[in-house]
Amino acid sequence: MIPGSRLARLIFVAILVTPITTLADQPVLPDDAPGVGVVITIDVSTNRAWLFRDGAVLAESRVATGSDKVLRNGHRIWFFRTPRGRLSVVDKIVDPIWTKPDWAFIEEGKRVPAPDAPSRRVRGTMGKYALDLGGGFLIHGTDDPKSIGTKASHGCIRLPAKSLKKFFHETPIGTPVYIFDSNPQPLSMTGLNSLEMTGVQ
Repeated sequence: MIPGSRLARLIFVAILVTPITTLADQPVLPDDAPGVGVVITIDVSTNRAWLFRDGAVLAESRVATGSDKVLRNGHRIWFFRTPRGRLSVVDKIVDPIWTKPDWAFIEEGKRVPAPDAPSRRVRGTMGKYALDLGGGFLIHGTDDPKSIGTKASHGCIRLPAKSLKKFFHETPIGTPVYIFDSNPQPLSMTGLNSLEMTGVQ
C-alpha cells in the first residue's frame, strides 16, 4: 500500500509520462529510456507489455492491469490502480507467496485476521515468478488466465505463464519499467488524498 504523499507523486509522474505514444498496439520505448540493456514498457490502456533489449523488441504480451475500482470499509479506502511512471525491478522472486492484505478479506466478506495469521499466506495465486517493482506492486502470474488483457487486478501487472517465464529470465534486477497510458482517461482527483493505493494481485 502506498501512502497519500507517494500517491500524489505517482499521479504527477503519470501526467508527465502519458504523452509518449498515440498508437496503442505498437511497441513503445520512451525517449528517455536507455538505448542499451533491458527495458520493460507497459501500456495500461491496451493491457500490453513489451520487453526490449538494446532498443529491439525481445518479447511482448497481453497483460492484466489495475481495475481502478475503489473499495471502502468504514474510514478505510483502497484504490486498485496500477501506478504510472518510471519504476524499476528491485527483486526477482521464484514461487512467490501472496500475503493477503486486509482488503482481500473485506472483499470476500470475511473477518480480517491478525497480521501474522497463517490464513494470510497463500500459494499458487501469483504464478511461478514475480518481478518486484517496490511499493507492493509486482509483475507476476495469475491463477485467473481469463483476466489477461483486461483491467482486473488490484494494481499489479499479471502475465500469462509463458510470457512471465520469458520476462523473468531476461530481466535483471535494476531493469527500468515504464508504465503509461496511450489513451489516458480523466481521473477524478476528489478524495484521492485519503486513498491507499495497493498492489499484489
